Amino acid sequence: MTIGICNLCGSLVVRIHPGYFGTRCLNCRSTKIHRAVGLTIESLNFSTSTSVYELSSRGALYKFLKYKFKNLYFSEYFDDVPLGLMKNSVVCQDVQNLFLNDESFDLVTSTEVFEHVPDDSKGFSEIYRVLKKDGYFIFTVPLSDNPKTVERCLLQPDGTIIHQLEPEYHGDQIRGQGRVLAFRNYGLDITERLESCGFHAEIRLVNSRSNVIEDQKVIIAKKM
Repeated sequence: MTIGICNLCGSLVVRIHPGYFGTRCLNCRSTKIHRAVGLTIESLNFSTSTSVYELSSRGALYKFLKYKFKNLYFSEYFDDVPLGLMKNSVVCQDVQNLFLNDESFDLVTSTEVFEHVPDDSKGFSEIYRVLKKDGYFIFTVPLSDNPKTVERCLLQPDGTIIHQLEPEYHGDQIRGQGRVLAFRNYGLDITERLESCGFHAEIRLVNSRSNVIEDQKVIIAKKM
């Protein structure tokens, strides 16, 4: 059943499962998460020459950014490739230690990545470093209304992982379903975590009936 229009590509959005997370664009396969990030980016009126870094090399948001902006850099984290080298024409980067120059981008984006980053403070600091002054980091994570983030597990210096709660795994397009460990469940204090790294941060609640987006939280962090 057609229920809306995808703001990323203009195609039809249909319901394939109950609820808003069960809606997909027939063309680019966007979810409400991708569409909400796209609307947020559009609201800030970036020019087509904006330099953008997307922390993935596939998916609906990547396709939208590639079409919209002339200067798009993208990467993936591969478990089996040294940092800075290529796999299938995509560079391997670890957001905790980016092989990129300071102040390289006007905009950095990601969807559902940082809950899987062992040291998110390092990751946020690296994003801050590679952004230009007044640049934006626009992203999503699974975000509850709890005031505090819950750390599920901790990575030790020797590479071992200490689980403080039952392990939780998510999926991605590279590793498949149930293969990516979640290190934390974010709460509303994510803005404080970003601000401790130098950002000014806010959580925006995005709604658009025509684009089939309801109550999707998008984090906007600006380098001041």
